[in-house]
Amino acid sequence: MATDVLSTRSFAKHVAARPSITQLQQHHHQDHQDASSAPLPSVEAPSLDELMSTVASIDNEILAIKAEVHKKLLVHYDAFIESFEHSAELNGKIDKLLRLAEDMSVQTIDPEHGLRHKVMTALVDHHEVAYKVQENEAIVDGLKHFAKIEDILLQYEACMGAGKILQAGECIQQAMHELENPPNRGVATSTITAVLTDLMANALTIRYPTDDDKGLKDLASFNLTLSYTIPVPSSSLPRASTTTTEVSPSETAAVAAAAPKSVRWHELLRSLVTLNAYSEKLRPMQKAMIHHLIDPLVHHDHHASLSLVPTADVYPSPPSAHITLNVTKERQEENLFSKMTRLFEFIYRNVFLAGYRGGNSGDSVNSGQHSASDTETLTATIGRTMAKEACRRIAQVYLTKITPATVDELLQFSSIASEAILFENALIDMGFLTDHDRELATFVQAIDIHFTNKKRDMLLNQGRAVMMKDDFATVSVQELDKQDELEQQKMGGGRGGGRGGSDGHDAWSSLSSDPEMADLKESSVSVKVKSLVDMVLATLQEAQDLSAEASPYLYKATRSLVDLYMALMPVYHAKTLANVPALGILFYNDCMYLARELEKVPERMDEGIPGMEQVEYDDMIPQLKTLGKKWLDIQVDKQKEELVASIEEANGFQETSVEDNFEACERAMKQVVLVFKHLGKVWKTTLSPWSFYSVLGRLLDYAVERVIREMEGLDDISEKESHQLAILCSILFECEDLFDHASPIVEAAMATNSSRGGHHGSMDEDPIHFFVPQWAKYQQLTDILELSFAEIMTRFRAGQLRMFRVDELARLVCALFADTPLRQRNLKEIEDGHPLGMMMMS
Repeated sequence: MATDVLSTRSFAKHVAARPSITQLQQHHHQDHQDASSAPLPSVEAPSLDELMSTVASIDNEILAIKAEVHKKLLVHYDAFIESFEHSAELNGKIDKLLRLAEDMSVQTIDPEHGLRHKVMTALVDHHEVAYKVQENEAIVDGLKHFAKIEDILLQYEACMGAGKILQAGECIQQAMHELENPPNRGVATSTITAVLTDLMANALTIRYPTDDDKGLKDLASFNLTLSYTIPVPSSSLPRASTTTTEVSPSETAAVAAAAPKSVRWHELLRSLVTLNAYSEKLRPMQKAMIHHLIDPLVHHDHHASLSLVPTADVYPSPPSAHITLNVTKERQEENLFSKMTRLFEFIYRNVFLAGYRGGNSGDSVNSGQHSASDTETLTATIGRTMAKEACRRIAQVYLTKITPATVDELLQFSSIASEAILFENALIDMGFLTDHDRELATFVQAIDIHFTNKKRDMLLNQGRAVMMKDDFATVSVQELDKQDELEQQKMGGGRGGGRGGSDGHDAWSSLSSDPEMADLKESSVSVKVKSLVDMVLATLQEAQDLSAEASPYLYKATRSLVDLYMALMPVYHAKTLANVPALGILFYNDCMYLARELEKVPERMDEGIPGMEQVEYDDMIPQLKTLGKKWLDIQVDKQKEELVASIEEANGFQETSVEDNFEACERAMKQVVLVFKHLGKVWKTTLSPWSFYSVLGRLLDYAVERVIREMEGLDDISEKESHQLAILCSILFECEDLFDHASPIVEAAMATNSSRGGHHGSMDEDPIHFFVPQWAKYQQLTDILELSFAEIMTRFRAGQLRMFRVDELARLVCALFADTPLRQRNLKEIEDGHPLGMMMMS
């Protein structure tokens, strides 16, 4: 029953066959004068045969071009294959080169067996060997120099024996000149420092934690023994003269007897300071005490016991000093600062010999050989490094670990802060630190800031753990509001405390001023978002007890938590939220609930927090709402795709008079109903009533609009097909049951609209029409498929078909009824437009 009209494709081909704009412009100028005087010639429309001929010509040209392209592809096929194989070969070689480069890189940077490690080790060994060679060469030069002086002295003795006084005087002058100009002035110092190295090795005995210690479940021990009487190595004793003069055994024995067999610790320190060698010679002891004594003390403060011997006697009474550290499973009562204070006092008194003046115990040293400046020098250099490392480790490890996590703990931190400052003062008094090195005082004075930083980290870690859980257990917002004092106050004041029925539907009749925000009171949210809200509120409550400098940090921590929620949830749970309709909608509710609770924060914290007059999240609330609506739209679009897939199985509702086609269409329509019933069952317990009917209405409106479009696209509908199509359309009427309880929502919405001065509306129609705008049109379409031509026109003249456009009605009439004078008259009436009076009345 369709008329002969040009399709879009045929029209495009016809236009392509017409002269181009460029050709028309070439004739435009020469025809301009004739066009101004003569009437325009009439242009005949091309006939169908001409159009079909043009189409066939274009198709042949396209086929010829395709054949030419295919021919060229075949000609170059071998070259393409060759290039492809060459590319594959190059790719293999590149992969091989990359593997070789990676192997070379690994062989180079391996920390134990890599080439870089070997080169560095070789360089260090080379440096040490070169230093030894240089030192030996210097010693050899010195020996040669002394041998030369010895030869001069022998010449002096010969001159004196011969009575040549003048020549003997010259020899003395020459010898003195040689003595004043040695070849290497560092020879003597190098020899002495080598002896000092041996003496330090004999003075200090250090037992490090062994592998066996580490294997005992964190049990470890460290022992340092300082011998106050240090044996002198035999290699450093005076040697016999190298001259040719023979020395009697008795003289050699006398020299050996006169040589010292040992030295005292203070003498060694005096030598180290005098030769400026203390930094080098005491560095091994310094490193050992930092890494194996101070560090374990800080890390195992409750399980480390420190033993210091002697405890009362001072140098030089005891024979030695001992420092022992044991880390055991037993808990120690002594606190860290007490242990550290005892340790540094021991180092100050028994290692650096503070207060010792010498000559009080029968020592052979003279009084004043060891002055207080030696102790000060060692304390300000070797000791300062140890003290600063101790304070740094205490601040970064111990104090950071015990930084309060609650406000009550923060109030109790004052005792620890006092101990830290007293310890640091003791180090300053002994000279280990200066007033500029107060790292512990700086830390404890800013404890509220450290508290907020720790609180922020804990808050984010706890929040992240909650967000990453796969548990999506739900809780009713109504139940949550019953536990909320602020909500109870609102209900008691605004609703008289008595509104709300047992069935929970009374709240459906009251919508918020923003319907899109939804009335969350009748919805459900996840337990995880409730936990996040509790974290935010608890953190803000703690902020009220902090200083004006620290409180804003906790407020910022809650903002970071909300930012983390908006960033992590849509990414970590993306597949789950997109593929599970109930969870996608639940995330929408969570975002809206979190936004609602953040909106209530200024009212909860009406007095603000120290440092902030008002606590608000006005910039984050719109972001949360936008995120929730985004995922709501994602879920709606997902369901639209399923609905479209189901409707497309009807194959455009073509030839429904055939039984198989009808059954396929029937299955498609029932599948649409099944989708809606499933969504209704899943979403009704989660969404608020307004959101539930709005979202479900959007989907149903989309589905019926698609069905209407498919029906209107049919060109010829027989009487039997018309009846079958009406049956198929009626299947979707089952969806009306989902909107049976929507009347209170519609009434509330109309009342809200009326209070704003809008259209009052009425409840004469079913509530489904409020949420599904296309539903009335769909019902009329179902009726049109069954009505007679006269009944259709009666409804048209009564203005009951105004939801159809004129062209839509005309297309339906042409598809349903044969071309008769009656149809032509009725089409003319329809094309003139809907009755104006009826439209105004409606």
